[in-house]
Amino acid sequence: MGGHVEVTFDAFGKVNPHVTSGKLRILLISKKMPESPDIPTATELGYKQGLLSTWFAFYGPSGMPDEVKKTLVSAIEKAVKNPELKGKVDKMGFLVDYKSPSDLNKLVKEDYETANAIAIRIGLRK
Repeated sequence: MGGHVEVTFDAFGKVNPHVTSGKLRILLISKKMPESPDIPTATELGYKQGLLSTWFAFYGPSGMPDEVKKTLVSAIEKAVKNPELKGKVDKMGFLVDYKSPSDLNKLVKEDYETANAIAIRIGLRK
């Protein structure tokens, strides 16, 4: 915004107000956004690999009792799948995509492996 950063990788919801005002331009996104279907993804532009996405998750302490975990997971799933919450989150420019604990664990591992492979390929890690 100050003219000294030429490119950024950020969450759609955070930058969208600046896009709407005309101060910022989105070149590509990691996942299609319903309100901006004209913005291409990396794979739509011909790249073999898509971008990693920004996501948010709830975590608890190691050793949490199963009964507590079950109660929290159920309450979080119910809240995240609530149409009223989804509408509010959509308006903020974020996608609502509930993942079970096992699916989230899989996503975390896959994203780590992808980011690590990229870091090695471009010389940031060995």
